[in-house]
Amino acid sequence: MQTWEFDAVDENGAKIRGRLRALDEIDALHAVRQRRLVPLKVKVVVIEKSLFNRVTSGELEQLTTEIALLLRNGVQLDRALDMMTSTNPNPVLAALLSNMTEDVRSGSSLYKAFARYPQFFDDLYCEMVRIGEETGKLSDVLQKVASNLKFQNELKSKVTQAMVYPAFILAVCFVAILAIFNFIVPSMSGLFANMRDLPSYTVFLIETSHWMQQYQGYLLGALAGLAAYIMSQRSKPGFKKVFFSVLRRLPVLKNGMMLNERIRYVSAMHLMLSSGLPLAQALKLAIGMLNDPRFQSQMFRVKEDVSQGRMLSEALSLTELIEPVALSLIRVGEESGCLDVIFYEISERSRWRFEQWALKLTSMLEPLLIIVMGAMVGSVVVTMLLSVVATTDVKF
Repeated sequence: MQTWEFDAVDENGAKIRGRLRALDEIDALHAVRQRRLVPLKVKVVVIEKSLFNRVTSGELEQLTTEIALLLRNGVQLDRALDMMTSTNPNPVLAALLSNMTEDVRSGSSLYKAFARYPQFFDDLYCEMVRIGEETGKLSDVLQKVASNLKFQNELKSKVTQAMVYPAFILAVCFVAILAIFNFIVPSMSGLFANMRDLPSYTVFLIETSHWMQQYQGYLLGALAGLAAYIMSQRSKPGFKKVFFSVLRRLPVLKNGMMLNERIRYVSAMHLMLSSGLPLAQALKLAIGMLNDPRFQSQMFRVKEDVSQGRMLSEALSLTELIEPVALSLIRVGEESGCLDVIFYEISERSRWRFEQWALKLTSMLEPLLIIVMGAMVGSVVVTMLLSVVATTDVKF
């Protein structure tokens, strides 16, 4: 059975859009007619992760929260999934939930139903669902997962907010430069048409304007191609290795990257340990939360060292991700048997530091970018004014 979207017309001529389950297109058309509707179009919902078919992290958080809420209020699991299927606006997520409902009703566990779609639900998510089912505390575990997803979404949002203003300033600067070289400089170039000995800065301005008018299409195409290439390669190991190696060399950004990776790692450790997952398995799954291949390699060695009997604090001391103060807290957590609480404390401290870093970055970039924009646009304007003065032989 597949999920199909349909457009149809009812007896009163009103257009209706909906979803249904059918084996194929003929079966879908027949099901629409059984509802006393005239089908206009039916289309199968493809459950594949792509640019247009995707489940955002916010939708995943909402899905997890809703399942936890329904289960806590006594709704049966299959009924909860069915209710969410009919009300979900995302057709891909609705089709996914519909398939999961059938799996659960046929006797499959929720963990296996989620594991069928690794493109949407990572190993950590599926493992937490498995723990919840085995311990009989599925609603509580799902609520913890939803809280962690909300935490991660807020972290991502803060990174985005820190980058929005600089990106906007750069975009305005780029548009201003294009406008000057495409409209203002060409309109003034007639003033210099009959002059032989033009100043060098005037010649440079006119030639730059001609070059921009001739090749700006290629320039914009190259920028669009570069952006598309980065988007297509960003999840591949080779690109990530180069990207993070460059990021680690940038004086200011490397601190934010380090804090971001630390928060992702320690918050995942807190989630798993507080849910009862063994330390060795938690260390293995937490590696997948890291983006930097270098940190992933270091944490893989930590997992191997701990599995061979080494203390976690000693193994982490050989990495770059955990700072000395946090290592002392982890050592205390190992001795007291409350590592989950310690990892929560480290994540809260790291989060506060990340927020301060983002605020400082924005405060520093704002005047810097205004100066850069003013220098770029101002230099062009000053050059134009000097060129006009040179043509009129004005003496000061």
